[in-house]
Amino acid sequence: MPAKVKVRILAGRNLPVMDRTSDTSDAYVEVKLGNTTFKTEVCRRSLNPQWNSEWFRFEVDDEELQDEPLQIRIMDYDTYSANDAIGKVYVNLNPLLYKQSGFLSGWYPIYDTMHGIRGEVNMAVKVDLFSDTNKYRESSCGVHFFYSPRIPHGYQAQVILGFVEELVVNDDPEYQWIDKIRTPRASNETRQTLFSKLSGEVQRKIGLKALELGGNAVVGYQQCFDLEGESGIVVRGIGTAMNLIKLSEGNPAAVSPPREGTRESPVPEDTVNTLAPGPGSPTTVTSTKLSQSPAKVNLTCGQRRSSDSDLSTTPKANSLGDSSGSGSGGTRTAVHRPAIGQDSLDMLEYPFITIKQIPQGFVQHIGGVVSARSVKLLVQINNPDEPETRDAWWTELRKEVRSHTRALGCNIVLGYCESAEIYDEVCILSASGTAAVLNTNMSNEHDGTSTLGYTLNPRPCTVVTNTQRDWEKERETAKDKEKPLKVDINLANQVRVSHNGDWNEDSVSHAACSLCHIPYSESSVPFPVNLTRCIVCRRHKVPDILLMTIEPPSVPVCGKGCLIQARVCRVKKDGSAEQNAKEISDSLPFLEYELHHQLVNKLKVKGMNGLFGLKVQVSVGEKMLVGVA
Repeated sequence: MPAKVKVRILAGRNLPVMDRTSDTSDAYVEVKLGNTTFKTEVCRRSLNPQWNSEWFRFEVDDEELQDEPLQIRIMDYDTYSANDAIGKVYVNLNPLLYKQSGFLSGWYPIYDTMHGIRGEVNMAVKVDLFSDTNKYRESSCGVHFFYSPRIPHGYQAQVILGFVEELVVNDDPEYQWIDKIRTPRASNETRQTLFSKLSGEVQRKIGLKALELGGNAVVGYQQCFDLEGESGIVVRGIGTAMNLIKLSEGNPAAVSPPREGTRESPVPEDTVNTLAPGPGSPTTVTSTKLSQSPAKVNLTCGQRRSSDSDLSTTPKANSLGDSSGSGSGGTRTAVHRPAIGQDSLDMLEYPFITIKQIPQGFVQHIGGVVSARSVKLLVQINNPDEPETRDAWWTELRKEVRSHTRALGCNIVLGYCESAEIYDEVCILSASGTAAVLNTNMSNEHDGTSTLGYTLNPRPCTVVTNTQRDWEKERETAKDKEKPLKVDINLANQVRVSHNGDWNEDSVSHAACSLCHIPYSESSVPFPVNLTRCIVCRRHKVPDILLMTIEPPSVPVCGKGCLIQARVCRVKKDGSAEQNAKEISDSLPFLEYELHHQLVNKLKVKGMNGLFGLKVQVSVGEKMLVGVA
């Protein structure tokens, strides 16, 4: 078997009184994984039992190991009646699968769905994985999942592979006929166990898609449960597949060694450094060496096979990106960042990225917020157990977001998220993100012996090169003459590249403001826009107000920010499902317009022109439709 799980139950404490005659409990423990169950001895008349059991051993497939939670159930033994349940502990074993041998131990709270926390249990769990060469296995052991909206601390992104998603449907135990004869506690535990299994299944399938693309992690992972009443339970997960390497203290670019028994994704040999110093301090900094950036990204397109769901929106060709490498000490090693063309981005089915904090130099222009909403009736689902209909619903929204992105002249969506609001038989689906242009022209390959010096003006700026040709020419010049390059940001926030005191004015690019320049033509967008001349470079157009769903990028910011909120309530009539759906569908555009109008007015009153981390939530009630931004 590919995996062995060993569990030992040590002790319990602060258990509730189950026997009123002696004010104690006769507690024992049931340990269950899959279809196998073990029991400990009964510890008589104690609220702090000491079991010190032997090791209970389970042999399971790694697929079952990811889907099934380890269930620890504490029971009170009764001689002449049915045993009473004290509570349960669910242990997710996925975090133990990242190493060849995973181990955890400690005190865990005992939870009862009727009474809450009822004491603690002390246990030890050990997972041993074995080598498995079966290429048809359905597990994704070794893939890390991060809910973090940015590349996690201590890791470095070598490749961003793109958008991965999964959707699983199951019947809701609350609406089964057996609930009529099942106790409320048993019904709650059945539902809780099902939630754990569905969560593990979705995570496993998304991990498989990340492995197929050549990744080893999913960052910006989001998981949602949609309770659709009699139609069932829908568990959805989305994230961004990446190839991460773990940084060590001695060697920042050290790759963690692969472990046996899992499929390791290939790591590109070529690495690259992002030519972008972080935001400057209020004081002038001169002749500062290029510091290491914690997140250098390279997007490459990967191939994927068809999966259970028709809506596997992962890249189908090259992906997006910029990988990184570093040398010892303060000198950078020779690096290379392959240029990513527009053709590669066009081959991505859904160029969505769920992370919200973007590495410096990754984005060239910000287009603005793109979103799509749809109102659906759950009664339209022919077979509640099949996910095809729901997949088609989300496909419509993703295609609409993609079309909006292209209308803005952008090729990628950042900070992408999805949500669903269900009331009665009406379901409101929402998808949103920030349209942007990926920086496909930046190349900062240079000789390892050269030093890049920066002279920063007092304003925070980010260096963005003009064209790849300029950097290639200057790099060759520096290499021939064996002189260091020098980059200067003057008071006009322009970047010039110098060698031996001779400035090349052809390589001037506007670093501090280029991110805010519109990526589209003023006459080509199908809606009215208010544009003005950029006050920094006096050449390009910028919007009067810029909205984003991502965290603030590396752009100059004046003053301090504050929270901006907008709320809109609209009265609706209480009718049938079709009438509700029609009325909500007719009201949504006006509700969104009012929210946007309030946000813009509040920004103008405060003298601000940028909004970051935008979130819009729509809620439906019996007689009211509410929107909050």
